[in-house]
Amino acid sequence: MIVLKGSIPISFGGTEQPAAYAELVSIGGLNPDTNKKLSGAIATILESKLSVPKSRFFLKFYDTKGSNFGWNGSTF
Repeated sequence: MIVLKGSIPISFGGTEQPAAYAELVSIGGLNPDTNKKLSGAIATILESKLSVPKSRFFLKFYDTKGSNFGWNGSTF
């Protein structure tokens, strides 16, 4: 799931030039190598499609257990 919210003021590095903040939550599967690849790919998309420079993008990774999420009356 991806949620984009535009037109929200953001100060990054002391300026209000185009910037982005994202949180990526995964139910298992994240590790330093995967995070690096995902970060690079997302930064490239933000730069090419939304004109957000790679140097003005912050990405937070969060890996969680399936038991922390509920769906259909149960947990994963």
